[in-house]
Amino acid sequence: MNFKILRELSVIKTLRFNWRYFKWKGFKLPVFVSKNFLLKNTGGKVEVSEYKTGLIKLGFGSIGIFDKRYDRGIWENSGHVIFSGRSDIGLGSKVSIGTGGKVCFGDRFSITAKSEIVCNKEIVFGDNVLISWDCLLMDTDWHDIYDKDRNITNFDAKIIIGDHVWIGCRSTILKGVIIPSNNVIAANSTISKEFKVTDSIIGGANKVLKENIQWGDIQ
Repeated sequence: MNFKILRELSVIKTLRFNWRYFKWKGFKLPVFVSKNFLLKNTGGKVEVSEYKTGLIKLGFGSIGIFDKRYDRGIWENSGHVIFSGRSDIGLGSKVSIGTGGKVCFGDRFSITAKSEIVCNKEIVFGDNVLISWDCLLMDTDWHDIYDKDRNITNFDAKIIIGDHVWIGCRSTILKGVIIPSNNVIAANSTISKEFKVTDSIIGGANKVLKENIQWGDIQ
C-alpha cells in the first residue's frame, strides 16, 4: 500500500465495509474506503472476484478542480453489486442501488471523480471502462408517469456498457442504453438509446460523431 492511499484510508470504514459484506474473508481487506466516503447504507449484497487486499477502492484519487474536504462520495446499497476485478470509484463519486437493483463492474473499472451511478434494475460495465467526472448513469426515472387513461408509462431498463469504453466528463447515460465495446462517449453528451457501432465517438444527443478511431488501453 502506497503512502498516499494510507493517508486517505479510513480504517474504521474499511473494516466495517469488509466485515459487513464478507465476514471473516473480509479481513483480507479487498475493499479500501477513504475518509471522505460516506457508507450511507451497507445493505444488499456485494461479491468480489477474489479476496485480494485493496482490489477495490472507494473514494480515493485527486482531481485538481475538486476539493477533497467537501466532495464526499456515497455508498447506498439495497441491491446486489458484483466486482469482477479491480475497480476504482474515485473522489466524490456516488453509488445508489435500489432494492432489486444490480450493478456489475468489470475488471479495471475506473471513475476519475464525482460521478453518479443510480440503479433500480441493472447496470453492467465491461472490462477497461473509464468514466470521467460529473457523469450520471441512471437506469430509472425513480417516479411513475401516467397517460390520460392512468396507465403507467414509466419503466426501468437495463444499461449495458461494453469493454474498453471511455465516457467523457458531464455525460448522461439513461435507461435502456447499450454501448458496444471499443467506443468513446464525447464530453457533455446525453445518450438515451442503443448503439451498434464500434471504434467510434458517440456524442451530443445520440449521434455518431466519428468512426474508425484508433486509441490505446487504460494503463
